[in-house]
Amino acid sequence: MDIKELVYNRNVVEFVTVSKEFCIFLEGCERHTAKSFVAACNKVLPLLYYKATLLPQAEPIYDESNEEFVSETDYQTIENKVKYLLGQHDQFIEINDPRVDELTGLYTASVAEYMADVYQDLKNLIMRYQVGNINVMNDAIWECAENFRDFWGIRLANLIRAFHILAHNNIDLENIVHPDENESSERDTSNWFVTRRQHDFEQNNLT
Repeated sequence: MDIKELVYNRNVVEFVTVSKEFCIFLEGCERHTAKSFVAACNKVLPLLYYKATLLPQAEPIYDESNEEFVSETDYQTIENKVKYLLGQHDQFIEINDPRVDELTGLYTASVAEYMADVYQDLKNLIMRYQVGNINVMNDAIWECAENFRDFWGIRLANLIRAFHILAHNNIDLENIVHPDENESSERDTSNWFVTRRQHDFEQNNLT
C-alpha cells in the first residue's frame, strides 16, 4: 500500500485512537483508586497489545530520528503517579527479563516504570501523528511498530500478567501504603503483591 493508504489504514487509525485513550487515562490516573485503576488496566492493556499486532508493515522515509515530544519530566510524572497510586503493589516479579538474578531466578520490576515506558512511545506516536505530515506519520508508525517488537511490547505483555494477578489473586487494593508514607517495622507485608509472588516462587522451587 502507498504511504497515504498506510497512515489512514483502519488498523492504524484504531491503534492511534486506543493509544490516545490510554495516554489520557494515564495522565489522569490520580482520579482513580488503586482498585478502579487495576480494573481499567485489565481492559485497556490487552486491547492495546492486540491493536499493536495489527499494525501494517511500514518503511521509514527519513534518515534522521523522529522528533521526541515526551520529556524526562513527562515520563517521571507518569511513573510517579502510577507508583503513588499502587503503593506497595508497584513492584512485581519479572520472569522474562535478562536481568533475572542468576542465584534466585528473580528480578523485581516496577509497574510504574513499565507503564511510563509504554506511555513514552505511544505519546510520541500520537504527537507525531497529529503533525499531519504524511511522511512524519509514516515514520511514526514504523518506529512505534519497531519499538513494540523490540522494547515495549514485552513490557506491555508483562504488565498484562501483573495486572491480572493484582485483579484476581486476592491482593488487598484497599489499604495502599503510598511512597511518601513512613514505613513501620511492624507492618504486615504478607499480602503485598511482590511478597506473595516471592513466596510462590520459593515454594515452587522447593517442590
